[in-house]
Amino acid sequence: MLCRKCGTKLSSKVKFCHECGTKVALTTVGIDEVTAEAMPESKEELQRRNPYVLPAFYTALLAFALATFPYPPEWGVGTSLPMRIAILLIALLSSYHSRKARQVNRLYQLQNESEIRPGLTKAATVLSAITALVALFAMFMI
Repeated sequence: MLCRKCGTKLSSKVKFCHECGTKVALTTVGIDEVTAEAMPESKEELQRRNPYVLPAFYTALLAFALATFPYPPEWGVGTSLPMRIAILLIALLSSYHSRKARQVNRLYQLQNESEIRPGLTKAATVLSAITALVALFAMFMI
């Protein structure tokens, strides 16, 4: 029998994995049915497992681009209230995804002693914070 979390071979009498501490759930799946694809082995595989990093970065980039894009005056959207609200909401969404990405990174750091795209996570955090502050300033000052 294998641990469902770390893949360590276990005897049939144990209740917890001796490697990771996960509670052992008895299943009827045979060893032949368990594939190596189900267990992450490399850093590349682990990097695909944080679903918050790329959304955090792309929403921060979108909010920053919308806030700094030089809109033509005839469009009338550059300083409009709906545009400022949209930028603020996108920046807050990016801030949420950045926080979740940092939480998942901390979890992976505790479990695997490696982080998932730490530079991109930090860039998204800083960019979303700056954009949110600028959007808040624009909401109340203009």
